[in-house]
Amino acid sequence: MHPFLSNADLCSYKSLSPFTNVGELNRAIRRHLYVHSHELTENAVAVFKLIARHAVKTVGVAFLKYEVMAAQVGVSSSTVKRIIRVLKERQMIEVHRTVRQRGKVRGGYGHNVFVIVDPSTDPSEMNHRSIPENTDASNVQPEQKENEALSFEANSLSEKKEPIRNTRKAVANEKFDASFVPTHVPPLFVTAAKPFYDAEGIYRLWGRAVSAYKYINTDADPMEEAIVHSIVQAFKGAMFMQKTGRLRGSLAGYFYGACKRIFERVYEEELDELWQERMHNIREGDLPAWLTAE
Repeated sequence: MHPFLSNADLCSYKSLSPFTNVGELNRAIRRHLYVHSHELTENAVAVFKLIARHAVKTVGVAFLKYEVMAAQVGVSSSTVKRIIRVLKERQMIEVHRTVRQRGKVRGGYGHNVFVIVDPSTDPSEMNHRSIPENTDASNVQPEQKENEALSFEANSLSEKKEPIRNTRKAVANEKFDASFVPTHVPPLFVTAAKPFYDAEGIYRLWGRAVSAYKYINTDADPMEEAIVHSIVQAFKGAMFMQKTGRLRGSLAGYFYGACKRIFERVYEEELDELWQERMHNIREGDLPAWLTAE
């Protein structure tokens, strides 16, 4: 277990880094992603890249809190902690905890110190998958300058991202406002969701409602005004839970559960109506032949 560091001891932080310049750091980041990206979830890769982007000012070392990481990646703090354990198990990072020793508030844990591990110090880690060497001179890329950070791995947050050349990627990354939501999504739902989500987010959330409808398999029309109104209320309830810090899981999951309960009630009403209709027919004399036979 690593000893605790002071939350303001920058000299100790620098001594943790195995790198002497950004070029070495970039090569390590590339190598980690090449070896482990197929084993990691999309969120795990995003967390590793976030750490890498913050590991430039003090080369190889990043200072982050779990809450900040969770907000930037779009997951919960508990998910970030699980991802950090995975990254440690794969020897991609080391984690050091700090204690508050300066300032008005002293004692207790401060921010976390994440150190990118140099994979070249452990050759056995690379045995199962090595980076191919291309000896074709026509494909040799110019060597990157030592003090030049990679655009997505070790780039500081203040630096501008390089233009995306691939048109498809550019379109995929572009945000569309609520006017681009497909017309089959009820306008009432779009109006409620558009202050918080772009077109894709609204479309995905409505898809969760449709999934709940299909799961319950009711005969009701999900586009019926009363049902849409209930779904909108479920969305507002989910947003309230999230904004007030009462939501433990994801908003999409909470919203899906609320929609399931809506369609479960609709299904129960359908069964009740069917039963009432059947009882009415019996009272009117529509009895089975075997009951009326003498």
